[in-house]
Amino acid sequence: MKNIKIPLFPLNIVVFPYEEVPLHIFEPRYKKMITESIENNTPFGIVLNNNGSVDNIGCSLNVTKVLKHYDDGEYDLIATGKKCFQIIDKVKEDDLWIGDIEYLEHPVINDNKILKKVQDKYLELLVKLGKESNFDIYIQRKISYQFLIGISLPIKLKRNILLLDSEQERLLYIYDLLDKVLSQPIDNNEGIIPNA
Repeated sequence: MKNIKIPLFPLNIVVFPYEEVPLHIFEPRYKKMITESIENNTPFGIVLNNNGSVDNIGCSLNVTKVLKHYDDGEYDLIATGKKCFQIIDKVKEDDLWIGDIEYLEHPVINDNKILKKVQDKYLELLVKLGKESNFDIYIQRKISYQFLIGISLPIKLKRNILLLDSEQERLLYIYDLLDKVLSQPIDNNEGIIPNA
């Protein structure tokens, strides 16, 4: 895969593909970055700012909805995670980090058995949460990251998942995670799974 350059946005969050992230953009360098991203329909990358050091793995995002564009150029927006990447190199241009990145391979399922186990465990969780009415939406999920949409996880756990190399490892990790969630009493108001 060939390297591409994208602006980097170090934050204290980890983003997965398919995840929708609400952002308030107020710093001049990031207002410019977002304006260019919207105008050119190009991605930017969120990387974890780990106590001052920036992780070398992250996720590209595209702006999918501008909620408000303020007179001073600030934004309230929703961005959606697209692809995971690794930073090969980065340089600072006008106070903004530009990453020379390589996208990681799209998740490929080598073992349908583990996928089926995760799907079953996920459906078990949906039933426990009383989400049967949206089964048709949820049942189409076939990629590890899709099973995490709307699930609130600690940053450390999300980082662990992002660092896993293979789809099979991620699915096994998520299976164990869902199993642990199911072993706990669940309050339906916790918002573990979104409405759609």
